[in-house]
Amino acid sequence: MGFSFHIADSVEPGIKEATPFFEENMKMFAPLGFVPALGPEQIEALGDPKRARAANPPTLRHAVKAGSWLIGPPELITEQLMEIQHKYPGLEVVNVGQVVGTPQAVILEQLDRFAAQVMPAFKKSRV
Repeated sequence: MGFSFHIADSVEPGIKEATPFFEENMKMFAPLGFVPALGPEQIEALGDPKRARAANPPTLRHAVKAGSWLIGPPELITEQLMEIQHKYPGLEVVNVGQVVGTPQAVILEQLDRFAAQVMPAFKKSRV
């Protein structure tokens, strides 16, 4: 199971910060068929900055609502992952990361924050 994530003070600023990365990723992968919700006209329009928004593509807000993106403070992301863990008790590995188009500095900062602020909640207790 995999998720894209963006840690921010709250959901709304996180969506604003991560939207450019989400859109770049969609522009790259939609023509390859990895955004199945898009029709051919929408995919073509994504390549034209003047037509992209008018094509009504899915937004990052849609991805958050669908559960494929986790955005917000570390406590919220931890809570969401705990819910997934509870829903799928046999789940042992979750892949989290940043999408193509995210600047390297942002990727490193986000992974550092995830390691320090989210992962400790999932350490196995030693018996």
